[in-house]
Amino acid sequence: MMKRIFAAILCVILTVLLFTACGKTDDNTPNFLVTDAASRKEMTATFRNTDSGDTLEVKMNKDKTSNESSSVFTCPADPAKFDRVTVNADGTESIELAYNDYVKAWDLSTGKPYPGTEVTEPKYDRVTFDYEDRKKDVLIWKPEDYNASSADKYSVIYMTDGQNLFDRKATSTGSWGVAESVTAMMANGGQKCIIVGVENGATWRDEELTPDIGKVTQESYEGGKGKYFSDFVIDTVMPYINKAYNVYTDREHTHIAGSSSGGIESFYIAMEHPDRFASVGALSPAFLLYTDDTWVDYLNKKDFSKNAPLIFLYCGNSSGDQLEQALCTGTKTMPNNLKACNYPEDKVIIKLYDNGVHNEMYWRAVFPDYLKYAFPKAS
Repeated sequence: MMKRIFAAILCVILTVLLFTACGKTDDNTPNFLVTDAASRKEMTATFRNTDSGDTLEVKMNKDKTSNESSSVFTCPADPAKFDRVTVNADGTESIELAYNDYVKAWDLSTGKPYPGTEVTEPKYDRVTFDYEDRKKDVLIWKPEDYNASSADKYSVIYMTDGQNLFDRKATSTGSWGVAESVTAMMANGGQKCIIVGVENGATWRDEELTPDIGKVTQESYEGGKGKYFSDFVIDTVMPYINKAYNVYTDREHTHIAGSSSGGIESFYIAMEHPDRFASVGALSPAFLLYTDDTWVDYLNKKDFSKNAPLIFLYCGNSSGDQLEQALCTGTKTMPNNLKACNYPEDKVIIKLYDNGVHNEMYWRAVFPDYLKYAFPKAS
């Protein structure tokens, strides 16, 4: 109960801050906001532009609403100039976090930063489908103000590894925080969305999420049934969502994303059905399961002249994570593979993270960056 009361009070405080205190800067520069369920003496934000390398360090202002058990800090920053930020709270530095027009606030309360300021667990629907000789659950998250009869429909983001998307206790590093990111996006003028997460099959995960496009580089991944999974999403899950929820059914409002094996499978589904998806987010994708030549042979058989989904690629490259480093090699060569197949260069975005490792906390940290490209604000 106390957490809910704190959350409600905090939301009111933040709303006031964002529309009053934040507006006090002389040039009306949008503000960055950080909350923490701990008393902090000072915070510093270091902003970075991942394209130019430009950085800016700013001492944050402690708001008077801070008390012995919580802290609220703000500072001016322009999301047109920077796209990532690192926060130093009393000497403890956060990982690098996405910063843009959609996500301009982060909560550090758990030590594992979450986008926005919402502290409650996202609620979702659970639907069970037949899948081969077993059952598979699909989790559907809707915004709190979801309106089933509204004329203004909702976009859809389909995602793999649905069991790790919403629950903060899903892994030792938390969830993807996708509901929090999308909530922040909608609050800042972005499209209304629902998220559809397809749970993996645990024992069968590698088999389910490995497309069979040629000879794999690792024998343990032979016999991938990614086509069956793709068909399941296209022929079973999507028709159900289109019928049961108030969503747009056209390509421009339909997206897909995932990480690791889920990243390569999401990429594969989008390439198999470019007429169905406006974008794909492939984070830490397992492209290394196939050689570059195999990818080029596969992609060359596709026709992207009419429909070419925006492709957002991300990977970490931490020296302490051999898996992520290996995946980074395949991620960095994929733009060249696509270019060799005449894929539109302006439809391929790649963002790397030198210190990024292979877990949900880092995917959560960059997911808002994917949203920025997948759902561009109208100019």
